[in-house]
Amino acid sequence: MLGLVVDVRPLQAHFRIPYNSLLLDSYPFPPRTTAIGMLAGAMGLPEEGFRRLLGELRYGVIIEDPGSRAEETAVIFKSQSSPLYPITKVLLHRPRYRLFFAGDEETIERAHDALLDPVFVPYLGDSESLFYPAGGEYVRLVEVKEGKESILRSLVPADEYERGARFTVLKRNNLFPRDYRMPVGFTYRGKTRRAVYRNVVAFAGGFVELANPVDVLLFDGEPVFTF
Repeated sequence: MLGLVVDVRPLQAHFRIPYNSLLLDSYPFPPRTTAIGMLAGAMGLPEEGFRRLLGELRYGVIIEDPGSRAEETAVIFKSQSSPLYPITKVLLHRPRYRLFFAGDEETIERAHDALLDPVFVPYLGDSESLFYPAGGEYVRLVEVKEGKESILRSLVPADEYERGARFTVLKRNNLFPRDYRMPVGFTYRGKTRRAVYRNVVAFAGGFVELANPVDVLLFDGEPVFTF
């Protein structure tokens, strides 16, 4: 199996958690649908191509640096007689992520080439969060093997974490493990679609040791749980 590793450090990022219209909160990482959507846009794929990638690719992510959290507030004004609705948006300033994709060799190679010469400008989250490389060799093709591991720096499934886990802090700028409902795909009915979620545990600045080994993909030796 062939893998794609992408190192990004945007100036800002926002990955909306869709539960409150007046607080535009953000996941501290790119969800699966967002990351694969970024590839689809870079490849110039229409909606059908995006759906195909969702079904084919496996995805994992390491939060190398959570960045800093900032908030901006705007007020919606409709008329003088209407109430004012302040909306707060959470932004992540200069986070750093390592994204992992695995799948069919031809698809992975096309995604690799597209990120180097994209059809549409790649962005992370909303359209204001442009894709920025984290370094010189920010897109790499690597060999991928299957394995089992209990010590991970990547997102892990919440059910495995709940069976027993220990978080070891290595960096001052860190995130302690927290459970999130991440969109991993969509169900389609006509022209409408609904998100399919999975509970994951995200953290940064250290590693998690699970009570039981889990199935992982080894990206050039780096164990990553993929969804």
